[in-house]
Amino acid sequence: MDLSVLHPVKSPDRDYSWKDKLNNITGLLGCRFLEWSGWYNQDISQRLLGHYRLYQLFKAKSRHDSLIALPLAYITHYRTLHAIKYIFSCITAVLYYVFTLGDWYYPLLVEQLNKQLINRHHTILQDFLIDVEIDFKKALHNAIDQINGSGNMPAPEITIVQCRLENKVYNNTCHYFTEYNGTVLSGTNELKGKQKGVFTKRQILILFDLLAEKGNLEKIDYTKPNKFESVAELFHAVNGKTKDTWVEEINNFKDKGLYHYGDKGELRQLLITLTNLAETARQSGFRLLAKAVDKKIRELEIGQK
Repeated sequence: MDLSVLHPVKSPDRDYSWKDKLNNITGLLGCRFLEWSGWYNQDISQRLLGHYRLYQLFKAKSRHDSLIALPLAYITHYRTLHAIKYIFSCITAVLYYVFTLGDWYYPLLVEQLNKQLINRHHTILQDFLIDVEIDFKKALHNAIDQINGSGNMPAPEITIVQCRLENKVYNNTCHYFTEYNGTVLSGTNELKGKQKGVFTKRQILILFDLLAEKGNLEKIDYTKPNKFESVAELFHAVNGKTKDTWVEEINNFKDKGLYHYGDKGELRQLLITLTNLAETARQSGFRLLAKAVDKKIRELEIGQK
């Protein structure tokens, strides 16, 4: 994993060796200590790394075997102790405010974002935990884009929080003070993620794939990447997501296919995706389409046995 993506300032003059060393910790006790000490609340990218580390530990230890996807099970489990962590952050913020004569405690703002991320907008975190198994950097950027608002959805008004890097000299010795960079939601704005009742990009690709199987519609030819931009323009017109994000999504399945999964957790998530698509088609009266999705679900279940 390339941890340089978490460096707030891209400069060879900055030494992030200690930051990288702590972020490389993957053990149970180490990750839990970093979580409870507030290390993962330094900024939003660090917070997502923390969720990734804790999710890997949860997945390795879990005997979870139900239709609930593992990422969702992790998020539900994480919620149980979050209130205590949030109280600790509030107490720390008050003490910090007093002893610094009025400075903001930035980790508390990240904790507030995290509170929304595991409750009202858990689909953003759920998608991140699935996508991160494939490409950490891309999944991280996609999640941050969703938090800040993406596609045709109005982006929340944000305030850029950037504490200046100070280089002061005392007795001929340089002292560097670390800065934090991040975004904070202003006022009553909320996180903007996947809208309820709206198909994901993968569901739309699956929908068109199955429609092609049932009729005269052409399938997407994943062997012709020069056509991806034109296809992306069509899908941009369908749901308003940007053409670039559609090109990325189509490229994701160029080699591995639309119905690829890496482990049981990803298979469960794929089955949930297909089940939602089947139910929507069935309720709207498109029974042939619903049957086609049901057939694909059975094929995946048989292939797993």
